[in-house]
Amino acid sequence: MGILEGFFRALSFLTILPCPKRESTVEEYGRASGWFPVAGAVLGAILYAAALLFHRSFSPLPASALVVALWAFLTRGFHLDGLADTFDGIGGGFDRESRLAVMKDSRLGTFGGTALAAALLLKTVILAEFGGRLEVLVLAPVLGRWGILIAMRYFPSARPGGMGDTFRKQCGKPQLILGSLAALWAVLLLSGLSGLPLLAIVPALTFLFSLWLKRLLGGLTGDSYGAVCEIVELTTLFFFAAL
Repeated sequence: MGILEGFFRALSFLTILPCPKRESTVEEYGRASGWFPVAGAVLGAILYAAALLFHRSFSPLPASALVVALWAFLTRGFHLDGLADTFDGIGGGFDRESRLAVMKDSRLGTFGGTALAAALLLKTVILAEFGGRLEVLVLAPVLGRWGILIAMRYFPSARPGGMGDTFRKQCGKPQLILGSLAALWAVLLLSGLSGLPLLAIVPALTFLFSLWLKRLLGGLTGDSYGAVCEIVELTTLFFFAAL
């Protein structure tokens, strides 16, 4: 797989941004997963440009709400949907099978709705404090997608044969190395030494959250990867809010 081919596959899978059209299988998208953090950087750059525009036209809170809305729109709400489904399953099931069954239900439940609302509200409030800082808006999408790679590489699937499992099987050491180098480069370039703790916080958080999901679900699903992404993004925002 060529460099541009892998990058555009990752970008087209994760966002609605226009990319060169090509037919791709789930396996091919999975092999392009090493480019997920790079696709996150492109998304973050667009959000930063939008934030500059919105903050010139509106007060901080509505400007940040527009940034978060654009964030969800550009990603099709992909990972937000995974977050909601995951917490619906955790809260609505009583054992592994029932939790997985609830997660497959397309209807939004109380637990999922609460998690979704909390994620959107927290992103909006935190971003309102920054006025659109470059390192915040770029690193959150980059590190969120790095978290997905870590979860796919080191944790089993809760649904063997499912889409998430197919992705996981294609995420090998080369994909993890590529994604990790992209995350390292982004942190050093955009935040310098102040952001270095994130290179330990993100893997640790991903492992702890994934271990919890493994205990409840027997492994991770495609929805779980979306939840990992959202939680890492929020953690990144909180990290910079605490500096």
